[in-house]
Amino acid sequence: MTTLLTGGTGFVGRQIMKAWHARSSELITCSRDAERARKAFGSSAPRIIAWDPLKQPLDSNLPTSLSAVINLMGESIADGRWTAAKKKRIVESRVVGTRNLVTGILNSNCLPSVLVSASAVGIYGNCGEDIVSEKHALGTGFLADVCQQWEAEANRLGEHGVRVVNLRIGIVLGADGGALEKMEPIFRWGVGGRLGSGKQWVPWIHVDDLVRLILWSVDQPVIQGPVNATAPNPVRNSELTAELARRVGRPAWLPVPKFTLRLAFGEFANSLFDSQRVVPEIAVRHGFRYEFPELRETFEDLLR
Repeated sequence: MTTLLTGGTGFVGRQIMKAWHARSSELITCSRDAERARKAFGSSAPRIIAWDPLKQPLDSNLPTSLSAVINLMGESIADGRWTAAKKKRIVESRVVGTRNLVTGILNSNCLPSVLVSASAVGIYGNCGEDIVSEKHALGTGFLADVCQQWEAEANRLGEHGVRVVNLRIGIVLGADGGALEKMEPIFRWGVGGRLGSGKQWVPWIHVDDLVRLILWSVDQPVIQGPVNATAPNPVRNSELTAELARRVGRPAWLPVPKFTLRLAFGEFANSLFDSQRVVPEIAVRHGFRYEFPELRETFEDLLR
């Protein structure tokens, strides 16, 4: 049996590649530049399909043994200022890319049993003090709208009997990528601090738990629909920044005002002040076991 992975060269995709060696099934991935991807993966390179997801549907010549698809494609929302061009890339990389993925799979007449497709907690918008399970109302604004379109494209496969899981991913913390890679140097320089009041809730997850949750979602036939891919214990921004500062041995007492971040990131800065007390109700109810449920032990693991 074969699993197709999109976004394999990204931060989470690379961790999936590492974890896959413990599984018996074949993994193939897609890349706009297959040769460059092979060089990046080195001797551990899987089979790579050359495909530009923004130009055309995925080639219909897919393996007849395709059993699962993991869709992680998407332009980073945190790299660079949100110009009109950047926002267009954010939308198209998710919505058009997933549309062309699904269309290619449908054209192949070889439907997998499951599609696990990335989404994000941004779909909920600013929720204040609400406890946000998968049943919570969806939000408004740019990110919420993008996520809703993103999930809608993935859900097209569900109309053909494929089990679709929409992973609503929080802030991913890892040692060699993700949010922590950007935050740690700032705090080590002693210029990190809470964002505004710091009262806003932050949904986060250790990258190892995210990888395990993705593979668990592939394997568990009862898991379907939206799944919050976050740790069970969200924290306030002030708690996160204080714990990170403590871990690197630097002070973090100066708050960062929104206007400063807007100068650097544009409209994206607004989302950093959204409060999202997201809890993974589905994963916990169905017995998923977190290795890193608490922020302190997560930082201890990643910042040793």
